[in-house]
Amino acid sequence: MKFKELGIKDKYINELLKNNIITPTSVQAAAIPLILKGDHLMVQSKTGTGKTLAFVLPIIEKLLFKKNEALILVPTRELAKQVQEVIESLGDGIKSIPIYGGVSINNQINYLKKGVNIIVGTPGRIIDLYKRRELNLSDIRFVVLDEADRLWDMGFSPDVKYILNQIKSNYQFMLFSATLDPDIRKLVEKYSKNQFKLLNLSKDDLTVKNTLQFYYLIDRFDQKFTTFLKILKRERPKYSLVFTNTKKTASWLANKLNSKKDSYRVGLISGDMSQFKREQILKDFKKKNINMLIATDVAARGLDIDNITHIFNYDVPKYPENYVHRIGRTSRMNKKGIAITLCLKDEYEYLCHIEGFIDKELKEKTLESQDKRRNHYPFF
Repeated sequence: MKFKELGIKDKYINELLKNNIITPTSVQAAAIPLILKGDHLMVQSKTGTGKTLAFVLPIIEKLLFKKNEALILVPTRELAKQVQEVIESLGDGIKSIPIYGGVSINNQINYLKKGVNIIVGTPGRIIDLYKRRELNLSDIRFVVLDEADRLWDMGFSPDVKYILNQIKSNYQFMLFSATLDPDIRKLVEKYSKNQFKLLNLSKDDLTVKNTLQFYYLIDRFDQKFTTFLKILKRERPKYSLVFTNTKKTASWLANKLNSKKDSYRVGLISGDMSQFKREQILKDFKKKNINMLIATDVAARGLDIDNITHIFNYDVPKYPENYVHRIGRTSRMNKKGIAITLCLKDEYEYLCHIEGFIDKELKEKTLESQDKRRNHYPFF
């Protein structure tokens, strides 16, 4: 199936071709026709499946190019900027703005006064602008909640409901989420007047099928870091993301690796980091000035970075859902990837919980048995 068959205009298809996007992903093929038809949608789909284009493309197709037609709510500043980049990639003529905290509100007010078609924002700053009467929601035609589960995880549920209650127009409602809990379902039922289509594109695929998943069992805690160094030496990851369970461990690990002065250019992203510093590190990582990024689950929320070859769980996640979200950062858009977990013997029960949750047995590797050739994976 091609984008033209879904009802997308040639001018947008040509812009997609410039970015080597030729064939729709599963979520795009399923969602685009329904959105163009005018249906309310609740979509369950993993991160990295192309869901941003799944709602951006049909919204742009239906734009009347009037002021404040579409509102896209996202959990993080990074995701707001990423959605904005997707919109901008579809060509000139579409006026949109990313709205989030930590930057000048006056610049955002000035931009809104000039008139925009699509607003992409985090709930807190959206409410701030609305209460200042700088953001008019009376003519909204499309509302999207992107990564709804993360909006809920980060405590934005009351803010989202407040915003939706202020919109009195007859709008088309779309919600995209990796998981759908009862509260999210009730919200969709309420604001769509229980007239919505459910697309579940991750029901039978909790893990990324293109990701090879392994673990190393480590006897003692004091062997963990040296074991990690040996794994890095064998794996030689080109572009990796390393997860820890705490900020303290993330900071310690970054300092230890940087002190080694090996071939890894290590960056750290922390939840208490300034927005400017955070954005600079993410920019360096995307440009590959940094080739290894260390983060906690909270700090990594909203990250959308292509071409990550390896995910390392330096710490075993305590909740199986976090494991799924972590390894979903590689193997994006049908590319291949590797996920490796370092597991202390007294943490093995957590690994068993993960295997039960994903209904898949992880393969154990040892430093002695691992193939020493660089390209010991069939797809690298």
